[in-house]
Amino acid sequence: MKKLLYSIINKLGYSIENKKKRYGRLIKPLHKFSGLYNFNLLIRSKQEILNLENKFNNFSVVNHKEGFLVSFLDLKIYVETLEEFHILNEVFVNNDYYFITKDKSILIDIGANIGITSLFFSRLDYIDKIYAFEPVLDTNKHALYNFNLNKKLSKITWIKNIGLGKNCREETFLFDKNFKGSSGIRGSLSASYLNNENAEKRKVQILEASTEINNIILENKQKKIILKIDCEGAEYEILENLFASKIINKIDVILLEWHDNGAEPIEKLLLLSGFDTFSISLGLKSGMIYSKRKFN
Repeated sequence: MKKLLYSIINKLGYSIENKKKRYGRLIKPLHKFSGLYNFNLLIRSKQEILNLENKFNNFSVVNHKEGFLVSFLDLKIYVETLEEFHILNEVFVNNDYYFITKDKSILIDIGANIGITSLFFSRLDYIDKIYAFEPVLDTNKHALYNFNLNKKLSKITWIKNIGLGKNCREETFLFDKNFKGSSGIRGSLSASYLNNENAEKRKVQILEASTEINNIILENKQKKIILKIDCEGAEYEILENLFASKIINKIDVILLEWHDNGAEPIEKLLLLSGFDTFSISLGLKSGMIYSKRKFN
């Protein structure tokens, strides 16, 4: 009876595969990692891991603390979650922030998360120094740990445990260690925190963006200033503050991810400030904006 049923299903153009075979097929490309604990995380991160392995010949993953130490190129990066494997792909496989210039530059990393983007820029010859901001203490410590793993390479001058915005104040962020990169003023507007029963609350300190950024600029005269902004909703008030204070006129390149309110308000301020901009939509609620100041 079972054979007859399978025969009918096959004739209809369908097939039946038992769960054990399907699972075996799924994990086969990751077989070399099967001895690692939390192998289920690696299975969920399968595509991200294969992408990294295909791009970097010296790619490896080993057990480390509560997660994994991922090594490739000349880097060692501690990751704990699927989200962090995904960010590794965005930055090192998709090259979301890559561009070339001959000018010695300073990177200001607003929303440093666990330090992946700062480490990406640390490998670029034109980057002289990096100043990073990460307001959630748990995430800030994770970033600092990754910077210490890469002391010989890292160009981090400092990472501050503060966020940037339109004014000085205290905010409360939702936080889940599985979604560190989605923590911010968006709160439950982020899909990662909508109906997230595991989310905790974290008090964070916000300082005025124009004051903090201007201090960095004054320390680095004659250097081009690159602003990378990925701060889960605060990008709008940061750009408005930089525009109102005219500090935006001292910035040369802005690489920004927007959330929820579209690209148009930010693009308008950038065009008024003398930038050429290029935008990419990543969906209804997010996208990338790449901006370079026009030169006469």
